[in-house]
Amino acid sequence: MLQGQCLCGAIRYRYGGDHTALTVCHCGMCRRWHGSLGAYVGGKPADYRLEGGQHLPWYAASADPERGFCGQCGSKLFWRSNDGSAMDIAAGSVDRPTGLKTTAHIWVRDKGDYYGLPEDGPCFVESAGNARQQTDPAPPSSRERPQHPGRCLCGGVELAVRGKMRDVVWCHCGQCLRWHGHFGGYTASTWQNIALRGEDKIAWYKSSDQARRGFCRDCGSSLFWEAFGRGYVSIAAGVLDLPTGLVTARHIFVESKGDYYEVGKGIAQSPGSMAANPVTF
Repeated sequence: MLQGQCLCGAIRYRYGGDHTALTVCHCGMCRRWHGSLGAYVGGKPADYRLEGGQHLPWYAASADPERGFCGQCGSKLFWRSNDGSAMDIAAGSVDRPTGLKTTAHIWVRDKGDYYGLPEDGPCFVESAGNARQQTDPAPPSSRERPQHPGRCLCGGVELAVRGKMRDVVWCHCGQCLRWHGHFGGYTASTWQNIALRGEDKIAWYKSSDQARRGFCRDCGSSLFWEAFGRGYVSIAAGVLDLPTGLVTARHIFVESKGDYYEVGKGIAQSPGSMAANPVTF
């Protein structure tokens, strides 16, 4: 039995059927929507029991699959095929311990340029039925860019960030796992350096007394995390157009990481926040 919920608790689910292997998807659509990566365990629609389904909008990202998210808090929850044969669960939304394990990384030919090839499972060029990826198609390479464009999956929200941005920090806290459906990756800038189009389509969820999270109300894409009283906003790295010219700086809250993946070696890690040793920009 797998069970879980969105960050705000408006939607809960129980899945009692057989489930397929857990794969992490690096395709551009998953990166845009999750603001991170897509991590999914497969299932069948008939084996779910949903509570709060009235809060679950579906976005048709392409001709076939739809993506389901919480309309209240923006948490990424499901991917389902239009023919009714499959309905996958975003692994980060599953209550822990999940008992799951990453078995493969797929569509790594489209991976972001700000992180390296994962080490906790075999990597495939496209789907798991395709050839194994032997070399990194987009190795991290720090390079300053005068402007960083980006958008949500549906294109309703567009942004252009001028000037220097902070390198990417990956957060493994429980809130990020629930909200992104996997651990979250963030760069940062000041609001004054961000030009926005479609700001009226951004929904904000107050995730704690200290911060809020912004997502596209139409497609559900994760966009921002903003701590109150600071002079900058964190931007989900997955929404940026490639190449970003950014690199991974650190993993934080690794003591809270999910049990279904491993954190890569060779990058600085903090058990909790980075307050004592912040990554600046």
